[in-house]
Amino acid sequence: MGDEEQFYRLISNLIINAIQYTPAEGQVTVVLDHSDHQALIQIQDTGIGIAPSEQTQIFDRFYRVNSDRSRHTGGSGLGLAIAKAIVQAHQGGLQVHSELGKGSTFTIRLPLGVTSPLYKERQKAESRRQKGRKTF
Repeated sequence: MGDEEQFYRLISNLIINAIQYTPAEGQVTVVLDHSDHQALIQIQDTGIGIAPSEQTQIFDRFYRVNSDRSRHTGGSGLGLAIAKAIVQAHQGGLQVHSELGKGSTFTIRLPLGVTSPLYKERQKAESRRQKGRKTF
């Protein structure tokens, strides 16, 4: 089990990035799949792409690709770092494959049947809250 709020944040960060860096005539696709032991989520776009030299740094906190387009979209450079941290907290992986001028694919792999520490902590807090309530 995973933390639903964190999954929402993860997926929305990646989809928003894909939309921001894809021209109006481009396309953003979300693919959901699974194997015996993994959930697979891919966010694909036909956007501006990311140079190979930048791909190793885009998951670093506050890193922003140096392009005219990224300067105009705003943001703090934290979205991909947060996305990676969420995936790692759920014992998964996040990779990027990108070509300049052709687009990017971000691939999330999450193990099935693993309960994240974030989820466990929220469940404990909810249980404590329920025990503190009195019914009459």
